[in-house]
Amino acid sequence: MNGSPLTVLPKSKKTSVPRFLARSCGLALAATVLLIILSCGINSRYAGSGGRAQTKNEGTFNWRAYEGTSIRVLTSDHPWVHFTERRLAEFTELTGITVIFDVYPEDQFRVKRTVEMLSGITNIDAFMIMPGNNLSEYAMREWVEPLDQFIQSAKLSWPELDLGDFYSSALDSSIRKGRHYSMPLLLETSILAYNKRIFAEYGITVPKTMRELEAAARKIYRDSGGRTFGITMRGLGSAATSQWVDFLHSFGGSWLTKEGTAAVDSPEAVASLLFYGKLLREYGPRDATRNSWYESVSLFMRGDAGMIYDGNVFRSHYEDPVKSRVAGNVGYAMIPAGPAGAVPHISNWGLAIYSETRKKEAAWFFIQWATSKEFSLAAHLEGLPSARKSVWENPDTAKTVPAKEWTTASMRSYESATYQWNPPVVQVDEAREVVGEAIVAAVLDQDIDLAARRASAGLNVIISREYWEWPQSEH
Repeated sequence: MNGSPLTVLPKSKKTSVPRFLARSCGLALAATVLLIILSCGINSRYAGSGGRAQTKNEGTFNWRAYEGTSIRVLTSDHPWVHFTERRLAEFTELTGITVIFDVYPEDQFRVKRTVEMLSGITNIDAFMIMPGNNLSEYAMREWVEPLDQFIQSAKLSWPELDLGDFYSSALDSSIRKGRHYSMPLLLETSILAYNKRIFAEYGITVPKTMRELEAAARKIYRDSGGRTFGITMRGLGSAATSQWVDFLHSFGGSWLTKEGTAAVDSPEAVASLLFYGKLLREYGPRDATRNSWYESVSLFMRGDAGMIYDGNVFRSHYEDPVKSRVAGNVGYAMIPAGPAGAVPHISNWGLAIYSETRKKEAAWFFIQWATSKEFSLAAHLEGLPSARKSVWENPDTAKTVPAKEWTTASMRSYESATYQWNPPVVQVDEAREVVGEAIVAAVLDQDIDLAARRASAGLNVIISREYWEWPQSEH
């Protein structure tokens, strides 16, 4: 997404509250996410005598240049956050900067972040963001600070930052009109995880096609008398779109037609909705339409489902020996092939700086530390997929059988993944709600043709509106 300097909307846009906020602000608090018991800190090579960092450019870059500063980082309730919270004292020891995490369940996090930005009354200094979700809107509203000035500064940029070590897909996702707006924390895809004990008990081999996936789910559910779900996946409206999209593309569908109109009601899209809905309705949990990632992951961790399709980042949950009943007994594979092959998605979380904060430099120091090679490797070894190439290439990353299978499934998925994991619009959250209603209809066995047409009509309204409301956007 390179090009001319970004043209932004007038500040007056901050006063307009999108429709999705009115519908979302009433969300109840989600259950507290399972904690991960992790060990070991990051490599101590950051720190030198007197608390100063030993860098290639000693005397120019100084980790303690902003000691005494306190920054607030708004975050989603995410495995990376759980991992990092336990290590914030290491960053403070290194820099003298105190970091306070303000953590919310993902849906509430997105709403709170946008509401605070719209109001302009906030003490946010930095925040998590998925570039494929909200970065276009945030950049156009001038809510996020370009990082180029920090990256190019010898005084502010750590000599070992090494941008070339990031996968280009992760780094480029943060670019709008030639400017960098976030630094990648993770490079995520979705994979199939399965309970090896259940597979062995029912004589099931790893499914390689969608037909085999349904057969495996059916056998587990029926042979167990319904005591074990064949598969669990997200069914909660907008939250499910990020997983259903892999079925959409694997069935040969797409978000838009060649003419740029919504294609959620195409024959391929409808077929993928029918299949996704049937898997959950006939072989999944009864309350599937209430389940986001937390509920679905919890079911699999308890051993109540033979398979789960969700983010590869949740290996950190599955393999937790304290919280998970299936730890050490999980296998990993990429999504089974549909009529158009196996087409997963690729996405990433990043860290960005709020444009109105007066603590930009301290926030930038935290971002550099949190995305460094050493910290990324430590997180990766606990199942948090790194956005850095050197981490995946490190021989320590695949020493165990689960780690080898997870690495293979993740890398194969990256190779064939699509970047269009969200509707290609600026108002992504609203678009996901519109499409999510069709997924819910499919799970509930409602009129899917009607639901798909309504979803396409709603998506077309968003697309047409944005051509005049967001004239400088990239569609």
